[in-house]
Amino acid sequence: MAEKSIRIVWPTTKTGSWAVDYSHHGNLDYHEQQAAACYALQATHWLIIGVEGRYLQLGTSDTRYQPQQWLAAAVRMHISPSHTTTIDLIAGTRPWDQSHPYRLHLQTTYRPSTQWLTVVEVESEDRLRMRMGMEYLHADFLALRAGLATHPMTFTCGIGLRYQSLSFDLCIGSHPALGLTPQTSLTLWF
Repeated sequence: MAEKSIRIVWPTTKTGSWAVDYSHHGNLDYHEQQAAACYALQATHWLIIGVEGRYLQLGTSDTRYQPQQWLAAAVRMHISPSHTTTIDLIAGTRPWDQSHPYRLHLQTTYRPSTQWLTVVEVESEDRLRMRMGMEYLHADFLALRAGLATHPMTFTCGIGLRYQSLSFDLCIGSHPALGLTPQTSLTLWF
């Protein structure tokens, strides 16, 4: 499995910002490509409203899979500076599962101190999935991370390094079918 992505974000006003991203995920037999554009508006100090349009294309030897459009809407509520709750309702046609055209995603993050961050996500698509993770930030340039997810049960651990506007992340996960799967990302902040 390989995964590549790029995301560009630019502010338009003091309260709004645009973003575009592209990602590719897959192997020799199966791959999916996604392109998206989104806009986020900070309505109040604690509420950010965002909309997103996403295009998904699946590539596989099975000819039933055709390019599909996705539409997504997101509402983000900042309850306090240390707590964020995100609710995403993603609707769109999916060729592999016409019985579940919608996906509900709920995420809550809590930062008890400047060094610790905890995240809990619940996602309902064809089944209920849960993800939990923790991050410890050491000296503003080194992050240590650990997490687990259900359906399928996976465990991950990783490290993140940040220097000025450049960050590098390395993660290794255990998957029941794929074994140990490393992932890397390189991010440039403007």
